[in-house]
Amino acid sequence: MNKKKTLASALAIFLGISCFGGCFPFGETSSSSSSSSVEEAESDLLYESADKKVTKLTAGKEIEIAIGKEIEDNNFLTVNLLTDCNLIGYIHYTKTAEPAIAHKEKIYIEAGSTEFSMFLDAFRIGAFGAYEKTVEKITLRNVNETIGSVRVNWIDVSDRVYDNQEMLYTQNEHLKIGASLAAGGALCHVESLDRSVVEYVDDEGIVRIEQGLDQTTIANAKGEVVTDEVNFVNVHDLGRIVQQSYYAFVGEQDGYAPDDEIVYPGDLRYNPVQAGSAGDKQSQIIDYRVGEEEIYVKCRPQDWFLDNTQSDSYMESTYTFGGDGTLRVTNRFVNFSEFENMDTVYYGTQENPAIYLVQPLNYFYCETRNGEIFDPNLQNAMETPSINSDAQKPDTGYHYRLHKAELLNEWFAFVNDKKFGVGVYMPKVDQLVASRGWTSNSSELIHNQSYRADI
Repeated sequence: MNKKKTLASALAIFLGISCFGGCFPFGETSSSSSSSSVEEAESDLLYESADKKVTKLTAGKEIEIAIGKEIEDNNFLTVNLLTDCNLIGYIHYTKTAEPAIAHKEKIYIEAGSTEFSMFLDAFRIGAFGAYEKTVEKITLRNVNETIGSVRVNWIDVSDRVYDNQEMLYTQNEHLKIGASLAAGGALCHVESLDRSVVEYVDDEGIVRIEQGLDQTTIANAKGEVVTDEVNFVNVHDLGRIVQQSYYAFVGEQDGYAPDDEIVYPGDLRYNPVQAGSAGDKQSQIIDYRVGEEEIYVKCRPQDWFLDNTQSDSYMESTYTFGGDGTLRVTNRFVNFSEFENMDTVYYGTQENPAIYLVQPLNYFYCETRNGEIFDPNLQNAMETPSINSDAQKPDTGYHYRLHKAELLNEWFAFVNDKKFGVGVYMPKVDQLVASRGWTSNSSELIHNQSYRADI
């Protein structure tokens, strides 16, 4: 039997070696958001129930709501309803000018919901519905194993839009952070506002990040300042940044048989990625809100290995600030793929999340029961053996795989040679995997990255 999979995780990001060695009692934060920064939009009613009738749906049964209305460029849809069962549905629409061009968008509505809202697929790079459309019908199917009750009160659309290149920023006195709508709401900017951080190229051509240096000191040392508004996140491409990424090793026998072009090398697997696909197609923004010192984004991620295939899942990311100078991130992943055997397939190492930081923070720092790790020599995890201490270092390349029992605290950091950098606390993980991405072999490349993944 197919079951919905929901995974929630929390992490905290902090700056500076002054944080190291302490105890960090961070917990999971709520995914709710404060008041929206989005202006009120004009809306049109598509459907309204005349009798507010409750429909009983046995397992696998569906209701169909006939609409047949043109919506022009109104691409933000809201369904007001009551449901005590999980629903998978489709929004069916056609191109108004060419009705033979049709598309349907798969949706998932959780039991207990009273409202479901989403941007239709009209704005992202690779959008399938970037035209004036007519909504023909909406279907909703009970995917629980028991009978459920559903009542759809009304459905409307509005002219709310989003810019597929917009960065959503918020800040406090310590940090400025940015989540990108070009990357499914993934974290693309973390900047320190209270530590006088500068990025510069030294007299040997090596890019460095330091705190407490002024431009005169750098100039006297024959260095060249790059910026004093330093972003610690690597944004080289859609596969970098700080983002959710999940794996399931399913195949045709499980119902996974994509008909899209495979554009990424390696063994094909189901791999929803928040930022987009290896074909440079963006994930679909479902909704977003920006409040005071808080950002919330929900997206339908792309399947990484393929050119332009939307995975049957939602990812949510909520960014808030802790009172201790940290950034707190809550990620939520809901899979509604309906593949068979999802309870028994191999999942591999999950990137929960994948974290790519700029290369000048090239030392991996972690306190373990086998001693302190302070190491700039990590290599690609897919091509090297794993170790769990300095004593195990081979002559060839390696990466670290640290199980929870080996960690003194549930955090790690990527820092410079003076131990200044970015620390990440991730509660309740099974293990940490720390390695270096494919472009991080030379410190002269400003777009290099460090990498870490979690189960």
